[in-house]
Amino acid sequence: MGSGTVKEFFAGIPVNRFLGFELILCEDGRCVITMPVREEFRQEGGVVQGGIVAAFADTASAYAFVPSLGESETMTGVEFKVNFLESAGIDGGHLEATANIVRRGRRLGVSEVRVSQDGRSILTGLFTYLFRKRRRPGDESVQA
Repeated sequence: MGSGTVKEFFAGIPVNRFLGFELILCEDGRCVITMPVREEFRQEGGVVQGGIVAAFADTASAYAFVPSLGESETMTGVEFKVNFLESAGIDGGHLEATANIVRRGRRLGVSEVRVSQDGRSILTGLFTYLFRKRRRPGDESVQA
């Protein structure tokens, strides 16, 4: 799958559009995405709600693997662990997530992600995915 095609696929996913995720780079086992910080993401203390930051990290992680998927292959997340290193501020500017593949096996893949805001480390995480053959045409899982 070419980089332009991955960008089009990414932009066509409703949750990516809803949360404002933008794919910057997706190649060679690496993915970089950004997202704006909006007032709707605010929780107590004036910080971005952690589940939104975790979903953002998961998206970057998954897309690091998308170019490696075979035509009839799909993937699904099976585990992730994140550490919040600092709060993301509502007034702190956009977030950037950088994901790198640690290992891509035949059945499992692991990647690490770092989320930053204005040069500050916000989150680090480790994500695991299961790769499988698509069950039928139109399978809703991630596909190349």
